[in-house]
Amino acid sequence: MSYLEKMDRYLDSLKIGKSALVDSWFMMSSPTPIVTVVVLYLLFIRIGPRVMKNRPPLRITKLISYYNASQVVLAVMICSKVFKLNLFRDGILYAGCRYPSNTQNPMLLDLGWWYFFAKFTELLDTVFFVLRKKDKQLTFLHVYHHVIMALYSWSYLKFAAGGEGAILALLNSIVHVVMYTYYLLSGLGPRFQKYLWWKKYVTKMQLIQFALMLSYCAWTHNSPRCQYAAGFTYFISINVTIFLLLFLNFYSKNYKIRKEAMKQNGKAQNGFSNSSPNNHKMNGVSEKCEKKENGVCHETNGTTIIDDDTPLEVNKACGDYIKEGKVFLSRRTAKSAHGPDYDYDSIIKK
Repeated sequence: MSYLEKMDRYLDSLKIGKSALVDSWFMMSSPTPIVTVVVLYLLFIRIGPRVMKNRPPLRITKLISYYNASQVVLAVMICSKVFKLNLFRDGILYAGCRYPSNTQNPMLLDLGWWYFFAKFTELLDTVFFVLRKKDKQLTFLHVYHHVIMALYSWSYLKFAAGGEGAILALLNSIVHVVMYTYYLLSGLGPRFQKYLWWKKYVTKMQLIQFALMLSYCAWTHNSPRCQYAAGFTYFISINVTIFLLLFLNFYSKNYKIRKEAMKQNGKAQNGFSNSSPNNHKMNGVSEKCEKKENGVCHETNGTTIIDDDTPLEVNKACGDYIKEGKVFLSRRTAKSAHGPDYDYDSIIKK
């Protein structure tokens, strides 16, 4: 038998899953649909930013809000389907063990398809990043996570769906309820920002999720009471370990380093630095002033910086200040309006 014949036979075998019911569902008849989607997804990541390079980012805030809301609803629905299976009636340690990898339970298979559908639709996260020109979000962690979860959820449902996958789906969906709720609220405008102080705890929840997944896989794999597909357990454990390491790296860079930087710059308050009288900070950016006259910083390169602490002495009635072609209205004084010889005493007496 030639290599091509072996490959053709192997591909044919992938069309037959553990359940004829599952094989009849959307995108489950063969690997072709999901593999095609993943390939197009990777091509879009490669080509999309180039297409958007000279174009303005799309304003799709409302569309993204609807998308985030739908992801919250989908994750809540998956959680409810898990609880309907009554997986915890044998206790937490053996949760889901009554459903081995060869189960034909229609409720569990239905749960598996909805979980796959959730991972399939989450590929839109990346599409929105590209269309909004958020290219920095297209990290290896982001792309790897989405591709692996789409392929894993499809193959697990096709060949080995059992109680193990249901528990993992529950843990992941609980985190996604919180995560997409955060995305939804953060996209509704500045008035909701004060309610999003718990952002950093989302990443901590993800780290705890991966730790629980690894513990559960290790426990059930060594328990004779739980009969799951060993190959998928190994695959899950390896990828969860990779996710854990990548997310730990992400957490370290985005929170720990930022926290240390805040400690080092703790002397800066309300946008001003107390370390040097000549360092003026506007909008969080420090500007060094070499020469200050009458509230105006004169730089050696010819540019000027307004010092708001010292009022400008305006000697013209118009009281305007021109900088880089823009006209700014300055504070008008009696001197500018009436001249340097204005009689202040007469005003006081009146």
